[in-house]
Amino acid sequence: MTSSASFLAALQVADSALPIGRFVHSYGLEAWLRGHGDANPDTLSELVEAVVCEAVAPLDGILIARAHAAQDLGTLLALDAQATARRLAPSSRAASQSCGRQLARLAPQLAPADTLLSRLCASVSAGETDGNLPVVSGALMRALGVSARDAVLVELRGAAAALLSSAVRLGAMSPMRSQVALARMAPALEEAAERALGGDASQTSSTAPELELYAMTHRRADARLFAT
Repeated sequence: MTSSASFLAALQVADSALPIGRFVHSYGLEAWLRGHGDANPDTLSELVEAVVCEAVAPLDGILIARAHAAQDLGTLLALDAQATARRLAPSSRAASQSCGRQLARLAPQLAPADTLLSRLCASVSAGETDGNLPVVSGALMRALGVSARDAVLVELRGAAAALLSSAVRLGAMSPMRSQVALARMAPALEEAAERALGGDASQTSSTAPELELYAMTHRRADARLFAT
């Protein structure tokens, strides 16, 4: 693919209009805000940056880079199993797998000529593998000609945007303030992406205990706006 085509492909995958269901998940933020009703936009921005850099990048970032480099289905299936095993919170697994399965339905239509991607998506559709988002996304990005670095950056930016969007819809931050926060995170996201690109699949980890503990209480809430 040309550089312009791969750039356009990256924009499409990063677009909030991509119908994979990310907008229905708050990743524990809704429950966290119930316990931190006085949190201001600056605190929320710090929380989002910390979660993406310390929890998303060392797990999803590394998995995307490894899936991007995978040359066979066995490697992708092993990465998918690892993605499930490394997510301790049920809500985190639910969000990753529901979004990943939706992307697996769409991906073969975006890159129909890629055999490896088609085989992965068929395995997800048949229930032979969980279909975690970073694994499907990494395979799709490779098929679209997007570089591994850009694939990781797109995922980290998407995770940050999803959390900030949740904060906006929960009335904890204005839309304009969320965009300013996202722009200011760029250096931190770039640094986290570089670490993820240099990481090995055996080094994956995810550290966001406070948000995960709140996420576990989410299903017991009397009223919920988000699925997780």
